[in-house]
Amino acid sequence: MIAFSFEVIAGVALITGLVALIFAYIKNTQLQLQISEQQNSLYALQADVSALCAGAVGLGEHLAHLEQRANLLVRRQDQLEMKEPATQNYRQASKMINKGAELEEVIADCGLARGEAELVALAQRIKKAS
Repeated sequence: MIAFSFEVIAGVALITGLVALIFAYIKNTQLQLQISEQQNSLYALQADVSALCAGAVGLGEHLAHLEQRANLLVRRQDQLEMKEPATQNYRQASKMINKGAELEEVIADCGLARGEAELVALAQRIKKAS
């Protein structure tokens, strides 16, 4: 009877061990599949990060180019603004003449020479006539 119970216990232990081994094998297979999927995801993420880095470099270069152009435009605008006061004086003189201001008043207020003021007045008369 002791031998019988030992054989039964050994058989149950063997079957339990085989069942545990089968479950371990199945779990190992599942984990390997998960690792494979995660590795594929990791490769895809690495490719995405590489693409983003390359895009960031390109964007940085483009931004630097735009900044250079903006600086150039600011310098050009500053140069034009330095030249503009004379143009602005002519505009103001033109407006004053349109409102009926005297030539002497235009000369004094706009800082124009008499010949310049006379040319502005003549241009306004021609403009009104046409």
